[in-house]
Amino acid sequence: MIISVLSSIAIWSAVFVIALRIITNSGIALPNNKVISALTCNKSLGSAHQTTHKEIISVFLLAFAFRIAVFLFSICAMYMFNDNINGFGDILEQYMKWDANNYFRIANVGYSGFEIDGDFTTIVFFPLYPWIMKIVNLIFRDLRVSGLLTSFALYSGACCFLYKLFSIDYSKSVAVRAIIYMSVFPHALFFGTLMNESMLLFTSAATLYYIRKHKWYLVGIWGAAAALSRMVGILLAIPAAVEWLEHYKIFEKLKNKDIKSVWKLFYSKGLWIFLMLLGTGIYLLCNYKVTGNCFKFLEYQAKYWNNGSCYFGSGIAKMFTNAFTSDQSRFDIWIPETLSIIFVISTLLYGIRRNRSMYSAFLAVYIIINTGFDWPISVARYMTCAIPAFLFLSDFSERHKWTEPIITVSMAIGLGIYLTGYLCWKQIL
Repeated sequence: MIISVLSSIAIWSAVFVIALRIITNSGIALPNNKVISALTCNKSLGSAHQTTHKEIISVFLLAFAFRIAVFLFSICAMYMFNDNINGFGDILEQYMKWDANNYFRIANVGYSGFEIDGDFTTIVFFPLYPWIMKIVNLIFRDLRVSGLLTSFALYSGACCFLYKLFSIDYSKSVAVRAIIYMSVFPHALFFGTLMNESMLLFTSAATLYYIRKHKWYLVGIWGAAAALSRMVGILLAIPAAVEWLEHYKIFEKLKNKDIKSVWKLFYSKGLWIFLMLLGTGIYLLCNYKVTGNCFKFLEYQAKYWNNGSCYFGSGIAKMFTNAFTSDQSRFDIWIPETLSIIFVISTLLYGIRRNRSMYSAFLAVYIIINTGFDWPISVARYMTCAIPAFLFLSDFSERHKWTEPIITVSMAIGLGIYLTGYLCWKQIL
């Protein structure tokens, strides 16, 4: 109960401050109150960095090399801790665990090619990642290899978009460090597995970049791709709407009764945001085509994964309770989930006043949605795509240099531990 109350106070307070900032930055002058002014003022973000094509290529190659290095480390770990590794095929089989099997099945036989007691359970998983796997497999002819290479390439592409995005408002050191923190986050191991974390990261990074660049038709296209990657991809409509409101001072125009300008900005720019719904629509259409019910995935989530919805405070409280009381999977699931939630909420509270509203708004709603489950067993994995959290952490360590090696080393150690645990069939979900 206490954890639910405290997390609710923290997050709803953040939402309140974000709302005040959006109203202020969109052109509505709030009362001249010291408290309101302190909450809504913008801090200096630091010097921007102009990226070059050479830098972007370097970022991609370094990111891809990092994923290869992690894969080689994985092979060493397998040979050390698994006596059944006798060749490359056995190595690849170690990645065929948990949700990876379902993405493999979708790429291999489609949604209707696998069922459990008449239920097409793979419909719970979004299709974009396995569709890309299937295309890549036209070259490599092994879905496991194709899936891994797809994840490696998507992660590397995401790093390029994030480097360009962060460099718009921040120094090169902040941009690079944010990518490093994201890469060595303990559950960043999933960026190199047969899972769709890299797909969501790539599409989210691209969408956020084009939001910041105010290229709205590309926001709609990439946002639709994000929504086709996972349900939370549609949440990118929140930072898009926030940036649209603030950049064009929509509330100020409404206050001045300049309805014509607002309408023109809506149909010429803002309307593109609604294109994101196309991704969700395609997924719902897949549900209907396979099961005859657009929302069948909700039934399967509850039936096979015990995944009903709940208030986010209750979900967070459950993580903390299990971290301290559960004898099963405490170190595999609940403790890392608890630490990841503390991390993202802390960065949210720190970053509200120092960074653009679009980032804070996205992180707040991302936390709320991803913790609102009756059985929140994959929250630490979901937080790997909480992009603003790593930016805010980098911004913090830029101002407190002594924290940088502590953060990097501790995260990298966690990555090594949980990657090894994942390969040894621990409940790293």
